[in-house]
Amino acid sequence: MQALYALALAPIAETVADRYSYGFREGRRCADALEQCFTILSQKKSAPWILEGDIRACFDESATNGSCNMSPWTSRCSVLG
Repeated sequence: MQALYALALAPIAETVADRYSYGFREGRRCADALEQCFTILSQKKSAPWILEGDIRACFDESATNGSCNMSPWTSRCSVLG
């Protein structure tokens, strides 16, 4: 059943997805993402840095150590924890 859903939804997802998204998409490779990074970052007015992070893992840790009490996502953290 999941394969049928995937076959039905894949064409729709490809038309509405971000064209610069490369993770877990058919026909997209790591080399394509690196080429796009080079193209964007080689421009004169581009940002001098790239920020990359694993947000999900961040919430996994913070939900268990109590730091969610200090964040604006308190109600969301209680759901994740």
